[in-house]
Amino acid sequence: QDHLFLPLLADDGASQPNFTIITMGDENTTEEYGRPRRPNPETVSYLRGLPLEETLAAEQARTYIQYFQAEKKGYDKSKEHNDDPPEYPALVSATHAALSSIYKELASLSCEENSSTQIETLVRIACRYSNAAKRVVLAGMSGYWVFLSSHRFGSHVAQTVLRCVVASCEADLDVLGCDIEGGEGEGKMIIEESYGSHLQSVNGGDEVPSLNSLLLQTLEELKPFAADLAVHVCGTHVLRTALCILAGVEFVDAYAPASGAKNTQTNAIVTEWDNGPLALTRRGKFKDKRKKKKKKPAGGGGDDVRGSSRQEVTVMKPFNMTSDLRSEEFRNESNSLLRDMVDIISLAEGQQLQRGIKNKTNKVQPPGELQQRSCHPSSGPLLVQMLRLLSYRNNDSNFGKKGPFSGTDALADRKLGILPPEPRYSSGSEAETLVYRLLCWDPNITVGNDDDESREAELNDNDAAKQPYASDIIYGLSGEPRGSILLETILHCCPDSFHDILCKIGGFYDEATMKEYVSHGVSNFVVQTLLVSARDKNQISKLVKCLCGIVEDGSILNAKHRNVDKTANDDDEDPSSHGKNQRMGIIWRALEMCASKGSAQDQEQLIHALMRGYASTAASRDSNDDKEGSRRKKRSKAKGLSVEDCIPLLLGLTPSKTDDLQEYSSADRLTIDAAGARALYHIFHFTQRLRSEWVNGFVKLYCQSDLVKIANDGLASRCIMDALLEGPAKSTSSRLLLPKLSGRLSFLAAERVGHHVVLKLFKALPSIEDQATMSAELSQSLNRLGSNAMGRTVMTSCVVKEYLEGEATWKEALSKMKEKDNWLKEIMGEDEEAEDGGKGKKRKRKKVKSKDEMKHEDIQSKKKTKKKMEVEQCHNFLT
Repeated sequence: QDHLFLPLLADDGASQPNFTIITMGDENTTEEYGRPRRPNPETVSYLRGLPLEETLAAEQARTYIQYFQAEKKGYDKSKEHNDDPPEYPALVSATHAALSSIYKELASLSCEENSSTQIETLVRIACRYSNAAKRVVLAGMSGYWVFLSSHRFGSHVAQTVLRCVVASCEADLDVLGCDIEGGEGEGKMIIEESYGSHLQSVNGGDEVPSLNSLLLQTLEELKPFAADLAVHVCGTHVLRTALCILAGVEFVDAYAPASGAKNTQTNAIVTEWDNGPLALTRRGKFKDKRKKKKKKPAGGGGDDVRGSSRQEVTVMKPFNMTSDLRSEEFRNESNSLLRDMVDIISLAEGQQLQRGIKNKTNKVQPPGELQQRSCHPSSGPLLVQMLRLLSYRNNDSNFGKKGPFSGTDALADRKLGILPPEPRYSSGSEAETLVYRLLCWDPNITVGNDDDESREAELNDNDAAKQPYASDIIYGLSGEPRGSILLETILHCCPDSFHDILCKIGGFYDEATMKEYVSHGVSNFVVQTLLVSARDKNQISKLVKCLCGIVEDGSILNAKHRNVDKTANDDDEDPSSHGKNQRMGIIWRALEMCASKGSAQDQEQLIHALMRGYASTAASRDSNDDKEGSRRKKRSKAKGLSVEDCIPLLLGLTPSKTDDLQEYSSADRLTIDAAGARALYHIFHFTQRLRSEWVNGFVKLYCQSDLVKIANDGLASRCIMDALLEGPAKSTSSRLLLPKLSGRLSFLAAERVGHHVVLKLFKALPSIEDQATMSAELSQSLNRLGSNAMGRTVMTSCVVKEYLEGEATWKEALSKMKEKDNWLKEIMGEDEEAEDGGKGKKRKRKKVKSKDEMKHEDIQSKKKTKKKMEVEQCHNFLT
């Protein structure tokens, strides 16, 4: 089925490209694509000898740009500048000359191993500082895009070219300096000298083609072969880049730092060309083929790990496109081309299901090649990206104003595992049509939902029969590595009503079927996505009711962790029994669902089921020990384990018997269960009645040495300490932690991770007496705190030096700091959550005020400020 491009061999002396007729099945298509000639060895040697360095070219260009920026400001201010202008960036000029010399061999050189990397560097430098170079590169590769997309090295060049030509230039050196005193810039002369003849002869005429026409021509060249490129190991990546360009968005790391920061060495603003999506197009040197890869050690990862590499979480961000591609004409043409490519890739041609229209005469197509492609290693990720792009385009006007998860306002956090929100498509959109094709869903059949209360008892038996194919497809996709990711994307992007119907059709509300999903090594990730994407409390109640029985039997909990309940006879046991059948990700996501959107009843049911589940695992261990002659205290399975017994099992961290602080150093690594730590984070955010026992039990259970290790570990500090000191129980937690950490605060204050805990502990303390106690302890270690930047930050934030100056000075500095914090909270709209009640107060949103109200408030605030200044002046005069 997978089509491999087998181009004809070209003669070295052929001036015209050769073509290959593509054969698919029993039909011969007339679509043709060109194959470039073999690269000239002399040109390859010339490219390999070019001293190209992108960093040096950027430094030369910045120096040149800064001069003209200062010159323009000075010219506007009528000042005289006698400084000689710097030379045009030498590497940029050499790049234009090299591209001009190899213009007719761009496609040939892109398919050679060594010269392809040089081509990419030339494209990156030229497109970064010239819009004219973008047109030259696209024109030079015209006619060869299909072959380049299916080539091992050419596909990398094709991706780099497509991404760089649409990006906005850091500075267009072609027009720089032309607007000063009416002169002609040096960059314009270099461009005309290098590319003048090429730009005039692209279409065989004198008219210079525009960038948008060349780009659309390139994508039109790929469109007839999109169905074959989708299953090609190289072509699918080029198609992903093309779809992103047509949709106007790109995928970036969800946890990436904000752009616009300055380089500490050069003090220059870091752009997206240096550290961003465009920087990812920069590829390193090829590794030596003879060098063997190092074997990775056999890790103790459970079934919750999909692979050795970390799964990147991405979000969609609009392209920073060049001005030529922001026109309404280009947007309309790109929308039409995107729809055509989506239909071709999803094999919609010949199907009777119309886009967004319910026609009673149409019948849904049975599962076929599209469902096989959804599990294909190349086309599967392409379909996932295509669905996300269509959902974004359908909801781009509303997305960002209100997040899709209306019950939570939490930001994405890598260590907490909090995923960024995904845009959701609406009914009748192109994304919905694609989902219907993927699931073989018949839109003419109306499946009942929870709003039909009279039919709720009949839904479980009849819904699966109404959709003859969807149930089996959902079950099959959930157990396949690529298909499960597609199903997870559907759960994230679908509307609320369709999400509930998917749960019914897929059997996620049935305990037996849910247990089968959970026990599978791949399907359990679909269940985790289902839990984190649950929409309303009614749906959450059904899922919690289904999960309680699975959690209570203890089958998905850690039967025996490596750090828990170790005895002297553990060495004689079977090592394979440790950590068997771990599904702590289900526990973590279920607790997150209940903490963010669930009711207090759901929280209580799940947490009691967790305690009874650990009692079941403990009872099984006790029965095994009783057979060997040992006697232990019988645990009540109905009541469950106590909180003090559950926390070590949840975290995988055995409490120390003594405070052995001498052996601990900041270089030691703390081994802790990541899913268990995240689960405990959400337990600390439950209602006050449920979380108080866990908060008190955690602080009471672990001694000072354990708490110091937790506070100085990145994951444990973010999940546990931040939940205690920044969550709804921060007043109680801070009072309990202060005496426990007393004596080790100066050590933590000078550590990279630990000093954050010290800062948060000081802010969380409810009384001024406790803050004075903490400042007094820190003031005794001024030399240690002043030795590094972390300690100096603690000295400033905890007003340590002011404490030594006297009580009045310390209180004044503390009050100013609190006023500043309260002012920031008012701006952000944050309110403290109550600890006394059963539920915390919800965050209050400020109402949008009219212009007249804002003007009135501005006048009143100015009057109050003026009156306050007059009173202060009078007071100062009298004193």
